[in-house]
Amino acid sequence: MKTKPGFNTLIIITLLLAWAPLSAQTGEWKLKKQADGLKVYLRDAENSNIKEVKIETTFDASLSSVIAVLKDVPAYSKWIYKCSAAERLEPGANTSSVYYCGIDFPWPLSDRDFIAKSKLRQDPNSKHVFIDVQCAPAYLPEKDGFVRIKKMNINYEFIPLPGNKVKMNYRLHSDPGGALPAWLINLAVDNGPVNTIKGMREMLKEDKYRNAKLAFLEE
Repeated sequence: MKTKPGFNTLIIITLLLAWAPLSAQTGEWKLKKQADGLKVYLRDAENSNIKEVKIETTFDASLSSVIAVLKDVPAYSKWIYKCSAAERLEPGANTSSVYYCGIDFPWPLSDRDFIAKSKLRQDPNSKHVFIDVQCAPAYLPEKDGFVRIKKMNINYEFIPLPGNKVKMNYRLHSDPGGALPAWLINLAVDNGPVNTIKGMREMLKEDKYRNAKLAFLEE
């Protein structure tokens, strides 16, 4: 029996149309590792071949201490993984921030940089604090020697716990840009976030953060 002209093509098109919505959907979180007080999860991101990262941990610190670290933009280079420079681009505010970060990439890759806008809100009932960070790549002209990161979203949820502790749920999806293939990025997609959270934990031991009291937060 002969196949009708165009029949195979029709099957392929039908399969592609059926598959396309699935490939654009967000996947389920899968635990990659659990160590050093961190649970690290990965999942397929919507409309991207680069994995999304989620990290859960608990800090021995107050809510004010944790937020004080995040608000101290000039100190980012001390704890954010491979951050070579950080500066505020607008005057600091209690619930918003605009800042620049340069990121050191290994040779022979070009260094990266990004501009971020963050928004903070606190639920008046649960006292949970949410911080949403998004890229603003067009805020400043691109710099020579840097590849501007144009896709990045970070979401923090901080949950105050008894005993002066805070549970953190952290999510990151970022595309470093350039010619790096997605499979290569995914091999170490959680490396930067894990080391950043570990750096944050160390910063919380410093007196200036440990003793911080932020009037706009309810503990």
